[in-house]
Amino acid sequence: MPTSPSVLGGTADDVIQPFQIEGEDVRGRVVRLGPLVDEILHRHAYPDGVASLLAHALAMTALLGSSIKFEGKLIMQAKGDGAVKTIVVDYKTPGEMRGWVAFDQELYDQAVERGVDPGREVPQLLGGGYLAFTIDQGPDTERYQGIVSLEGGTLAECAQKYFEDSEQLPSAVKLSAAQVDGTWRAGGIMLQYLASAGHQHGDDDDDSWRESAILMASTRDDELVSPEITPQQLLFRLFHERGVRVFDPIPLGVFCQCSRERIEDVLAQFGGDDMSDMVVDGKIVVTCEFCSRVYEFDPPAQ
Repeated sequence: MPTSPSVLGGTADDVIQPFQIEGEDVRGRVVRLGPLVDEILHRHAYPDGVASLLAHALAMTALLGSSIKFEGKLIMQAKGDGAVKTIVVDYKTPGEMRGWVAFDQELYDQAVERGVDPGREVPQLLGGGYLAFTIDQGPDTERYQGIVSLEGGTLAECAQKYFEDSEQLPSAVKLSAAQVDGTWRAGGIMLQYLASAGHQHGDDDDDSWRESAILMASTRDDELVSPEITPQQLLFRLFHERGVRVFDPIPLGVFCQCSRERIEDVLAQFGGDDMSDMVVDGKIVVTCEFCSRVYEFDPPAQ
């Protein structure tokens, strides 16, 4: 149910806030990540630049995943040939997230030494590659995947390129991540133009969309991550003159699907020689890429 546009309270952290500009075919979502992103990042010893990329990816995937209307997952994967090789973020309905990064420390140190410019993180850290979004509704359904090349200085620009190429949907995305008082925070806002059925797109609509996008772009990075400003308050600041309707927020939490039983099932698929190669100091040790939990197994009897 819609909430009055005048409501300025609400939850500040780990939430997605859907909204609509009054009288316009413009909808959007705000995401604010606090303890969730800090927990995920602190499970790994990522350097700041890598951690910031993952924080942006978490915010971006939350914005996109929250549009799923069925039970399932949205999987975001970025593959590059630079210092950062892989970023993976899962969004599982109705609102659970996890993520990890694979990177080359030596190449990352070289990139930092050369200087990583704000707004150029993608070409300078990920390099060339692609961004893929996969919708997974379960084992008995066919996956849907959209892929776009890594064209843009930021993940937000890459996401906009994805919507232009794959969805042909006018969209605007802005993301931010920062450490505030020693803890990681992230946030984002996305607008999309959704023409009503039978509605003819015209100059007035173009002007309305451009105005909404300009207002959204005026959001400061610190406003997107601030623990002092709720998503509702941010939306009122941006769109109060035009009117904004907010809907029920979506709470977010951290999840991981790893378990001893799942890993045992995976190990059972390997042959004896492969299993022997995994033994270190008399144990097979497996670390979950998402949550960093460590599992130890006795090697199979010879």
